[in-house]
Amino acid sequence: MTQKVTRATVNPWLVLGLICLPIFIGSLDLTIVSAFLPEILLKLGLPLQSSLDEASWVVSGYLLAYAISMMFMGRVSDLIGRRKVYVTCLLIFVVGSVLVATAHTWPTDILYLAARRLGQRPEKEVMTLLAIIIGRIVQALGAGALVPVSLALVGDLFPPERRAQPLGVVGAIDTLGWVLGHLYGGILVSFFATHQDSFTNLLSGLGWPPPDWRTLFWINVPLTLIGLAFTLYALRNVPEKRAKGRFDLLGTLLIAGSLIALVVGLGGNVDVSLSPSNITDTSSLPPLNGPVLLIALVALIGFVLVESRLRDPLIQLKLFRRRNLASGAIINLFIGFCLMIGLVTVPILVNVRVQDSSQLSEAALQTGILLSALTVPMALAAIPGGWLSDRIGFKKTTIIGLVLAGIGFTLIWQTWTLTMSDGLVAVEMIFVGVGIGLTFSPISAAVINSADEDHRGVASALVIILRLIGMTVAVASLTNFALHRINNLAAVELGGALQSGDQTMAFINAYAGIAVRVLGELGLMGAVLCLLALIPAAFGMKAEVTPLPLVEEHNVKAAGD
Repeated sequence: MTQKVTRATVNPWLVLGLICLPIFIGSLDLTIVSAFLPEILLKLGLPLQSSLDEASWVVSGYLLAYAISMMFMGRVSDLIGRRKVYVTCLLIFVVGSVLVATAHTWPTDILYLAARRLGQRPEKEVMTLLAIIIGRIVQALGAGALVPVSLALVGDLFPPERRAQPLGVVGAIDTLGWVLGHLYGGILVSFFATHQDSFTNLLSGLGWPPPDWRTLFWINVPLTLIGLAFTLYALRNVPEKRAKGRFDLLGTLLIAGSLIALVVGLGGNVDVSLSPSNITDTSSLPPLNGPVLLIALVALIGFVLVESRLRDPLIQLKLFRRRNLASGAIINLFIGFCLMIGLVTVPILVNVRVQDSSQLSEAALQTGILLSALTVPMALAAIPGGWLSDRIGFKKTTIIGLVLAGIGFTLIWQTWTLTMSDGLVAVEMIFVGVGIGLTFSPISAAVINSADEDHRGVASALVIILRLIGMTVAVASLTNFALHRINNLAAVELGGALQSGDQTMAFINAYAGIAVRVLGELGLMGAVLCLLALIPAAFGMKAEVTPLPLVEEHNVKAAGD
């Protein structure tokens, strides 16, 4: 005996609202560590200067695993159902959080014993850092799947003509999470340190230590379990849709290898607070980047060849023949690049205007405020972007967003000077942020609507993966362009003063002025990229997507049958 479950039975907006908590927690942890990464090293007794490169894998490892998980778990959700994947990934995230929180205990002991069996004599502190990195990778394998599976779930629950708004909500929650992660982590760790004596007196009777950075990962456990309860409740009446076919393991390994080699070869890092804060912090590409990037290219070519020959590929390459999907993929690469221009230029602008080291703390606060003028409007604009898409179509909404972002970048190119006001910088960042944010919903909806039901999870992953790739490529190319451009201009304009090592205030101001001028040129680069993105938006995207046949009812077994 069966019972009929109509769309009215399952409230899609209630489902979406309940799964937003896990999405937010997962994206929050993408950047949460960056605020207290130096403190982790100090607590472990590791030298800051020599250990920071290894410690950066606490962030980079999360990013890599996050991206890889997105790619293959989207397809897994197509094959075995969204609910199973969602619940499994939340449990993986909990396990990862516990591993990070307890990294200094039994995980360190296990790694230390393993190293000793291999004939090594490592320092236990180094093993603890490795345990933290492993825990972060496990976290990311769970968290990375949440957003694409949620996007695919929107495709399952909402008809094509109504998907843009809920996709905007998912985009806004995800963006707010990774934007606020370092702020959340920094505030709580600072609060714990300030009130350490009070916490010690309060918790001593229970035999608990005072809270520190590890507490943030313990907080994840109950919050994620609450999110798990919400998810199970929200998805209880949602029919499980399963595609036919097999999982493409070879394709997964090839694309994962390509992504890893790309990020390592470019030295990529999309963490806002770990972006270069001063022009002298920029550096050339990592050693051996050429061979590593060649590996990335070979793995990508191998992936394309394998996918074109398999009956059940990880990504159905024929999907790219669909105009909206192909156009959305190209635009998202440009969007990721443009977003990173804003995230890189603001910290550098603030820091080159610092007169002495005593102002560094004020500069950090100023950077955070100015970056929020970019990131907060960007996250909020994702929601009206969905509303606009429902009324004027994907194409027009995307074009409006790109034009607004292009105006913001053009203003940066024309107005940035060493003495410009913070208010003007904030206004220009708002233009860029709102413009980029408006594109999130229409691009997501265009791509997901272009995919058939059996490949909706993979299409959802492509939406975010391509933006991350654009951001990763941007970090390496922008910092290297800025470094070489500034050095060339300084050699021409400062000449002998540069060679003599002159450090007078006039020389420092002149060099800073050159740096700000180059930052303005990055604004021009952003405007040109927005203009280029308008080509696939205007000529590639369809104004509207012909709705797929709507499924008015699903049959599920009644309880007790």
